[in-house]
Amino acid sequence: MKLLIVEDEELAVKKLQKTLLGIDKMIEIVGVTDSIKSTVEFLKENPPPDLILMDIELADGQSFEVFNMVPVKGPVIFITSYDEYALKAFKVNSVDYLLKPVQKEELEAALNKYRALNESNKGPADINNLIRELQSKLQPKEFRKRFLVKQAQKLVSIEVEDIAYFYSDGRLNFFKTRDNKKFVVDYTMDEL
Repeated sequence: MKLLIVEDEELAVKKLQKTLLGIDKMIEIVGVTDSIKSTVEFLKENPPPDLILMDIELADGQSFEVFNMVPVKGPVIFITSYDEYALKAFKVNSVDYLLKPVQKEELEAALNKYRALNESNKGPADINNLIRELQSKLQPKEFRKRFLVKQAQKLVSIEVEDIAYFYSDGRLNFFKTRDNKKFVVDYTMDEL
């Protein structure tokens, strides 16, 4: 999992990095930014991280401004000392909202919540892939090119192009040719 940390307090960054690696050694911290400006630059110049851990109060303003300046494609876990921004946080890509000082258990629960949401979002993509795979394996249905019918005491082959229409009298099914000849067909209307 690739993470971006947005935090302007160096000590908080170090503690967060240590806690994250204690939770999951596979976490890769792809960047640390400390301002709105540096966060916007990072998001413009790099592939989107899987998850962003973001403080709200930064030296140059509130991190919510980032969402107005650049598309933020990844989900966000907000980490802040202030609880009054919770409602606003959940309006912008928020997975969770943690208050400082962050406890390891709370951060781990937030990461697990992200993973669960991420897995549930993969479902439709997997279904779409399955549908595409099934469609590629299905052969186009081959339509009948001719009908073998009885005419007097012999069987004759009638090309589909020579058939004007099919009809039923309730008991038997028929077709008429373009030259107005009538033949009984041994197929149901559904099969035709």
